[in-house]
Amino acid sequence: MTASSPSTSPAATASSPSTSPAATASSPSASPASGSPNSASSSTVPAPPSASPSGLDLARTTALVIGAGASGRAAAELLVFLGARVRLYDQNPGAAVPDGVEPVLGAADVPPEAFAGVDLMVLSPGVPPERFRAAQRRFAPHARVHGEMSLSLAIAGARFGRLPTVLITGTNGKSTVTALTGALLAAGGLKPFVGGNLGVPLAAALLDLLRTGAPAPDALVLECSSFQLETLEHAATDVAMVLNITPDHLDRYPTLDDYAATKARVFTGLGAGGLALLDAGDGWTEFLRARVGAGRLVLVDDPGGARIVGPGPGDSLVLPGGDTFPRAALPIPGRHNSKNALFALLAARHLGVAADACLRGLQGFHGLPHRMTFVRERAGVRFYDDSKATNVASVLASLDGFDRPFVLIAGGRAKGDDLAPLRELLRRSGRALVAIGESADSFHGLADGVVEARRATSMAEAVEVAAALAGPGDAVVLSPACASYDWFKNYGERGDTFARLVRALPAEK
Repeated sequence: MTASSPSTSPAATASSPSTSPAATASSPSASPASGSPNSASSSTVPAPPSASPSGLDLARTTALVIGAGASGRAAAELLVFLGARVRLYDQNPGAAVPDGVEPVLGAADVPPEAFAGVDLMVLSPGVPPERFRAAQRRFAPHARVHGEMSLSLAIAGARFGRLPTVLITGTNGKSTVTALTGALLAAGGLKPFVGGNLGVPLAAALLDLLRTGAPAPDALVLECSSFQLETLEHAATDVAMVLNITPDHLDRYPTLDDYAATKARVFTGLGAGGLALLDAGDGWTEFLRARVGAGRLVLVDDPGGARIVGPGPGDSLVLPGGDTFPRAALPIPGRHNSKNALFALLAARHLGVAADACLRGLQGFHGLPHRMTFVRERAGVRFYDDSKATNVASVLASLDGFDRPFVLIAGGRAKGDDLAPLRELLRRSGRALVAIGESADSFHGLADGVVEARRATSMAEAVEVAAALAGPGDAVVLSPACASYDWFKNYGERGDTFARLVRALPAEK
């Protein structure tokens, strides 16, 4: 199994010189503006170690951090380490506060005195900015406002110089694309930091690097939520992408346009040599295209861009310059994961990772937990845990074009999505539906007259019923289209419970 790469096509990597085969990483000396990880600091001179973000001298700075979640605590600890005086506000009177940080806890709003002398305000991702900016403008009008990610990117640039940076956002799929991009870079011999909204906050990773004196990562691969993008200031970016837009977080944003415009902030740091990626088939592509600004735009799933060639398991993934990868190299199923792979491949090739290394990265990537994760095959039936699919769009992405008939286990705490598209999905390729949770009646009614539908009052019953309904060649998929909080503490516990019960089924029916 090989990846083919035309030797005459420099377009296969965004900065590949014309004399260099596209199948190899671009030469750092030939194109320092490309953001090649091997020449991360060649295009800019690293800032001196004492440099601080936004022109602030952190040793003389008083910072107010809003929100004592993981990101807020990490930002507070990082600022203390760099010499700032830090206050941490949270409504929870019992919130954990790091050593060296002044607590401001329990009040419904930030007390005016907490703004005294504040030069820098840092907002955690879960904090609506406008709620606190009015007070900031009144009590600390000269303070700079950052989010944890924006602050961390500024500090990283000041401390380590120019680091190749990939920013990934979208309603669905961003964790998978973030992890896969990191895996492709690692397969190319690089040591990227992979995190942000996924896993470890960037502030926590920076603090660890500075405390230990460890070398800077070769690149930053960051998943960005819309909340993090609200406060993102201009941060030099090599690759920025919006995977898709579907209704989400409308309790935070007045309209879907506002939500999409916030997602488009991911492009604010792209320069002329940057790469912007969008899904050609997404309904918001034109809206987002108008907000790309600088950078070269490539469309995914587009005849003139990166595309999927072939109707079935023999599909190939083809990049604009001709690089071709067999779809079978990627172990995780679903057409949506073919598109996810195209996004990740484009990012990795732009940063100079060779095509053969990308192929190895694809082959070794088995996905993230609870995202169409294969659990077991029993009596010819394959079982998949897709518990992370907490909305209708995620279920459609996972199962539209799935390669076998399926029994769907769906339901939970409803999020207000229109369920009608699931009815058409079941009509096309569903075998049966098992409805669970608070919304079981809605899902049962959805399937009525389309496929056989059953209700289950526990996950154990759902697994037993679904296994009985499925025959050889079918799949059983937990893809709930709902939140998990009616029966479980989170989608992870829901998926783990499903997988444990599936593994406990007897070998034969």
